[in-house]
Amino acid sequence: MTFSDDRPTMIEFKDVHKYYGDYHALRGINGTIRAGEFFSLLGPSGCGKTTLLRTIAGFEDISSGVVMIDGKSMAGVPANVRPTNMVFQSYAIFPHMSVAENVGFGLRKDPRSKDEKAKAVAEALEMVGLKGYGARAAHALSGGQRQRVALARALILKPKVLLLDEPLSALDKKMREHMQVELIKLQRQVGITFILVTHDQEEALVMSDRIAVMFEGEIAQLADPETLYRRPATKKVADFIGTMNFIPATILSEAGDKVEVDAKGLGRVALDISQAPQAAGESPVVGLRPETLTLLYDDQKATERETDGVIDEVIYFGDMTYYDVYLGGTDVEVRLSMRNVPGRPVLDVGTKVRVAWSPSALVLFR
Repeated sequence: MTFSDDRPTMIEFKDVHKYYGDYHALRGINGTIRAGEFFSLLGPSGCGKTTLLRTIAGFEDISSGVVMIDGKSMAGVPANVRPTNMVFQSYAIFPHMSVAENVGFGLRKDPRSKDEKAKAVAEALEMVGLKGYGARAAHALSGGQRQRVALARALILKPKVLLLDEPLSALDKKMREHMQVELIKLQRQVGITFILVTHDQEEALVMSDRIAVMFEGEIAQLADPETLYRRPATKKVADFIGTMNFIPATILSEAGDKVEVDAKGLGRVALDISQAPQAAGESPVVGLRPETLTLLYDDQKATERETDGVIDEVIYFGDMTYYDVYLGGTDVEVRLSMRNVPGRPVLDVGTKVRVAWSPSALVLFR
């Protein structure tokens, strides 16, 4: 997914803190969200992501700092006059109303004529793929249709920012994946800033231009999905985003733009300084993703490095097989993934294997 960095700032946080009594929910949040960006707040339960979303909406007052929207401070600005609208996790659809009445609910005090409002409702429904559904009873809708009605109701007011509080969490897996794609298309169509709160790493990676990963009220890393996945800033971020193997390592030397390490089961390897995030006082380990390790079959040769191993576990997923492999006669176990293509056998537990890997795939955490 590509995203232009030169878009103007839509939202800015300046040293935002939020206390609930003695509990410090947001701890010095700084950062910007750009106009027209699909931005995600990602983290485990209780990390502060929903609290931060609610401070944008105006449902929560901040204890100190500044929240800016479109260049204006939101201090003292009530939720109902902010240029934002929110789609809640529950969708908050009124079951006794029709679809059209639900979508047009926010236009009750709008000065436009009845016909103009009806036209706006029809346009909003067409935008979310529900053309012709206006007369249908809201209680007769599926989960995915309810979600679209909630989106139409929020978008009809033409906000500058649409806030999404885990809107897909109630859907089944297949519908979630479908609606993720639909939301991406919708965001590009309307061109406004979307801010999504989610605890689902895959959902954030699929949908976002940029992601803020949060732990304990702080932003641990703010970056585009590929950077977060390939170059996580800390071991904690790496462990939260997808699957990462961690291998004990010893730092042998550091000079200029190179760091030389001895990784258990892999041996000595020189890493570029870009593969070694700023030291955080952790015991040195190197991380690498399962798909960056490859089993070599028959007389295949490694393009860069290889090591011996023994398969300890096999997990078959249809399109993929995951193997847990002990490396080179050590107690270091890594997980690697292999795509199941015609003619490639699924290997058994106990099989001795050769594992290929590249030094460029490693990240050093220290």
